[in-house]
Amino acid sequence: MSYQNDDLFEWFEVLFGKKSCIVAGKEYPLGYFAAEALEIDDALLAELKDLTQRGSEEFHVFLNARTASSAGMAVQELDRAWALIKQLPLYNKIPYWHGKRSAVSDMIHDLREDAAKHDRMLTVGTRENELLRRWQGRYSCMADDLKRFQYDVDDMLTDFFEELPSRRPEAYAAAFDECMESFREIYSQTEDEEDLAYMDERKDNFPVSISFTVERNQKTGLPFIAGKMTFEDLVSFLYMDLYRGMAVGNVPRLCHNCDRWFLLTGAYDTVYCQRVAPGEETRTCRQVGAHRKEKEKNGKEFAYREYTKVYNRLKAWKYRGKLNAEDWNRKVAYIQDVKAAFLAGGMSDAEYLEKLKKI
Repeated sequence: MSYQNDDLFEWFEVLFGKKSCIVAGKEYPLGYFAAEALEIDDALLAELKDLTQRGSEEFHVFLNARTASSAGMAVQELDRAWALIKQLPLYNKIPYWHGKRSAVSDMIHDLREDAAKHDRMLTVGTRENELLRRWQGRYSCMADDLKRFQYDVDDMLTDFFEELPSRRPEAYAAAFDECMESFREIYSQTEDEEDLAYMDERKDNFPVSISFTVERNQKTGLPFIAGKMTFEDLVSFLYMDLYRGMAVGNVPRLCHNCDRWFLLTGAYDTVYCQRVAPGEETRTCRQVGAHRKEKEKNGKEFAYREYTKVYNRLKAWKYRGKLNAEDWNRKVAYIQDVKAAFLAGGMSDAEYLEKLKKI
């Protein structure tokens, strides 16, 4: 893996093998980083959005004011945002980035000493101004793009992948095709301008450049041809990682015990992750699940299926601003309690469905 920057942009290269990607000399199964990104919590994304917006605003103030104090404020805010960005999945594995400033912070020092370059950055039609516009577009949307990635992937995997009878790559390909066809059908039938605008924001094309190099398998030592892909934003890489993972049978899945995402690999139909289970000291979700699987199989599948339907509906409302944080927390806590009571044998199937409807 290598790193470079092009004035405002932090470019990075990732090597892709047949079933893994190589980051800083270490191999990760395809889909690993996509699953990690689905686990980024809302609080971190909210903080990221706040910090990047403030960094962008202070940078804009500096570009127009050109003073030492505005430069200092811009560097301070940009470096605060950069410290958080470096904690994101994949970015936290790039060794070149740790202990360094962001390219934009360095750019401020360059502009302080190069008035002509500063002028070009503010002049429409110049390379510097084009870089500035592209950077502003990517930087200000970073948190929203990650949240949209989470929402779209969660929606796709829950609705089209969860109930698949097979976990082989061809089954994932068929499910993906069905998902895309469903999206096109919904889009063609939608008349609401707000919904159309939301769907138009869906991203399905991402800039990437590719070259090839020879690497050696870390286990066998044998050479293989790896694709070296260059990215300038995280979301482009995450989609590449996700879809290449699908192609070899790796897909993120929600654990049926702890409700967190994990990477399902090797075409195995596993519904539990390997994390230590909630309330346990050593036993993993997979161990806990295997112990009670037969006893609870039918009731649990029904419970999670109906719970997930309601949870996804609430999540869509929250994402579109129809639920505030307080209402979201209250309603999710309610359906979690209902699910727990049902699994504990406290109500019938009909009562369970009736209580879920009361959100």
